[in-house]
Amino acid sequence: MDQIQGHIDRALSGETAHYQRQIRTQAGEAEWHNVSLSPWLDDEGQVLGFVSIALRVHELKITADALRAANQRLASHMENSPLAVLEMDANLRLLHCSSRASQWFAWALDEVRGRRLPELLPARWDNTPLGEALGRLQSGQELQNRSELTVQRVDGTTLHTVWFNSALLDPSGRVESVMSQVENVTERVMAAEQLWPEAPQASIASLLDRSDQMSKICSTLKLTPAEARVAVLLTEGHPLKRIAQMTHLSIHTVRSQVKSALNKQALHRQVDLVRRVMSIR
Repeated sequence: MDQIQGHIDRALSGETAHYQRQIRTQAGEAEWHNVSLSPWLDDEGQVLGFVSIALRVHELKITADALRAANQRLASHMENSPLAVLEMDANLRLLHCSSRASQWFAWALDEVRGRRLPELLPARWDNTPLGEALGRLQSGQELQNRSELTVQRVDGTTLHTVWFNSALLDPSGRVESVMSQVENVTERVMAAEQLWPEAPQASIASLLDRSDQMSKICSTLKLTPAEARVAVLLTEGHPLKRIAQMTHLSIHTVRSQVKSALNKQALHRQVDLVRRVMSIR
């Protein structure tokens, strides 16, 4: 009575009360029920009492609680992921995006929800690798793919991204929704562009490959990034004078970096340094 007295008072005051509670069965098991208390009125509208109707919803309650917990876990994973997560319908209308996506793309969640992704990203959508990749998902040619996109944000900064896309099909085989998980690789791309002057013409994937190679060479051979850059350019067949021009350094500085790299490897010839770097690449 302590638990339901407030609902009874509402029914006796003329209101219809709804609540959910566990009811103990004769076997001693607790089962969930939905209960409605409706006021019983006379011809003049005066409350004579109330009618109670209870519906057993135990399995539904257990299933709903499990589904709610699963959705909460999924939402937490999306928010905690280092990737930005975007969920779209078959027409690429944005259903949900993580706060990281909102931050990277400078979106206000309430303003972008329901809008198509092509409206929110570059105007020449059909000519972008991402537009083509998502188009293949929409047409059913692929169920998952990877793409790149460089975005000019409203504040003028450039954002380099890699997109991992997947499509979900309904029972009839039609695309029901599309999800994209986006990696921000701006720092790595900018670092690669500084290491290779010709980098702005390269794809993001190529730049990331080079950046990974540089990290591996530096860690394996114990070279500084500047020494590793000169060593890699040597492996590509550039003479020291050309390397100096490409890196905007003096020829003396380039020679010093080569000499330092040779000393660290206990080598005496540039060709031996090239062979060692090539064995790692």
